[in-house]
Amino acid sequence: MTGFADARAERPAAMDWRAFVSLCHEAARLTRRRVVDMTPRNVTPNFHVAVLSGGPLDVAVLGHGDLPIIALARVPVTIPVIFADDDAALAQCLRHRPSVRLLTRRELDTPLCSYDVSDLDKAELRQIAYWRPETLGQLLFHHWD
Repeated sequence: MTGFADARAERPAAMDWRAFVSLCHEAARLTRRRVVDMTPRNVTPNFHVAVLSGGPLDVAVLGHGDLPIIALARVPVTIPVIFADDDAALAQCLRHRPSVRLLTRRELDTPLCSYDVSDLDKAELRQIAYWRPETLGQLLFHHWD
């Protein structure tokens, strides 16, 4: 979930960069926008970013680097990320993609203490203790190193 894991832990399949690029270009086409910038995940941040222009506001589509999870965020993407879901047409388009789950701003802004994280890997729990994310969004989409 955080992108950190013990060496022996089974790692989930990373979100494929090409699939993310395809998803964003298709969403842009269907909502009459254009992709103006794309950045693959790195050590930091742990997520892919695509900036779409042409709607009411420019918006960033974030793709988690390890899980099939996406989110919408304000442009420019800041630390911490400011999540958005005020672009209904884009959100509706992305919500209907079977390969990923679009999380809402409400879900992402939910305090982390509302979730049971005890089943997470020990390495992830150490990172949470060190970085102290306050929300689910800060846990999933971060710039930790």
